[in-house]
Amino acid sequence: MINIRNLFTNLFLLICLPLFSLPIQSENITVIGIGRLGICFALCLEKAGYNVLGVDLSPDYINQINSKKFQSSEPEVSHYLQESNNFRATTSLEEAIDFSDIVFITLATPTTAGAEAYDHTFLSDLLTKINSLAPANKHIVVCCTVFPGYLKNTATPLLQNCINTTLSYNPAFIAQGNIIYGLENPDMVLIGEGSKEAGDILETIHNRITQKSPSIARMSPESGEITKLALNCFITMKIAYTNLVADIADKTEGANKLDILKAIGLDSRVGSKCLFPGYGFGGPCFPRDNRALSSYALLTGIEPTLFRATDTTNQAHAQFQAQLLLDSGSDSYVFDDVCYKPRCPVPIIEESQKLVVAKHIAEQGKEVVITDREPVISEVQKSFGDLFKYLVK
Repeated sequence: MINIRNLFTNLFLLICLPLFSLPIQSENITVIGIGRLGICFALCLEKAGYNVLGVDLSPDYINQINSKKFQSSEPEVSHYLQESNNFRATTSLEEAIDFSDIVFITLATPTTAGAEAYDHTFLSDLLTKINSLAPANKHIVVCCTVFPGYLKNTATPLLQNCINTTLSYNPAFIAQGNIIYGLENPDMVLIGEGSKEAGDILETIHNRITQKSPSIARMSPESGEITKLALNCFITMKIAYTNLVADIADKTEGANKLDILKAIGLDSRVGSKCLFPGYGFGGPCFPRDNRALSSYALLTGIEPTLFRATDTTNQAHAQFQAQLLLDSGSDSYVFDDVCYKPRCPVPIIEESQKLVVAKHIAEQGKEVVITDREPVISEVQKSFGDLFKYLVK
């Protein structure tokens, strides 16, 4: 006689136990450094269904986030924070490391005047502190821009006490003032994987936070470090080329720069993106990434003539624009919307080419008036003092 009870018990064990024994990917994610980029990334992760713990040094900032009183001019940040249910912040690094096996680092690597173009001090100090905790079985992911070779030559030795821990590179291709949109709608996700397992986890995470299936480029961390810089340098080269062609057209009777560039962009080998004439490239990423790749090329024994030419062309274009305005014979010039890119909601003026042109003109003894929002005017005054006159909109 068949024992029906035993039969069903055996079937349950046969079918269901293997499911319970499968490894379950952690739904907890730690984000260390929740500044402009970090808080946007953390909120995108939370919106995708992850439990997220953010880390920052400032108790006041942490309290503002946890009480949902923090307000940001970066689009969607305040809204996403208000809607969040599974995002909180702490000042405790130990708590953050214990919280998850997946640790993203989004600290600043500020611009320097040195050959490497990035100051890795904050990042290296953090990795040293993580190493002192000697965590095991972690996936640590660096999201900030670094100089090629940093992960292998500096970061990896700093984590020598972290047993069975991988180190990956996953930089974001975003623009200030549009960060959340950029994270959720990337053309490409770059993963410099410390292991295949780490790469699989990162690919899964990005497929969850993006609103469409992005192209995923998986490679070694060393390749990823170069790719991050090289892609931005290609864009700067395209912008500089566009403005150079436009300047030539402006000096040619009967030529129309818009017609020329539109035609060039119709060729599929070129494409129309970044092929519209205007001010040169600026901001917190493009100029320094171009300088960094030039420096790294020299270290490899390669002469970076193309990258240098891009910078030189960009500078020459600003002088060309300033001279065109000076040739008009006016004694007074007004510059509006002077952030590093048009209609930027956050007050970032770093290497704003509109301000570079304005500076050229002011240094020729002409009156230059900067008109913009009060936060932007404040940033301009910090950098240029009384060189300009100011009008708050």
